[in-house]
Amino acid sequence: MLEKLGLVKLVEECGELQQVAAKKMTRMESDVHWDGQGSLKTRLEDEIADVIAAATIVRRNLRLDHRRILNRVADKEALFEKWMEEDDEDV
Repeated sequence: MLEKLGLVKLVEECGELQQVAAKKMTRMESDVHWDGQGSLKTRLEDEIADVIAAATIVRRNLRLDHRRILNRVADKEALFEKWMEEDDEDV
């Protein structure tokens, strides 16, 4: 049951992060969204933290390989940074 609860929470938190990220995309020049529910920066920070916490619980409950996950994070960060640099060159 713990594994299922962890996964359910992870999916829920990912959905909340998607909602806030979409709101930020509509207001890139501002920290305020039309819904008036506070700072988009703070909301993004909170939702990212919630996703990380939920992912950590899932990792523990399902006994996933922490080292492999960290290596994947490092690889993805490097790839995304490369993409962003290439995108900047196109501008």
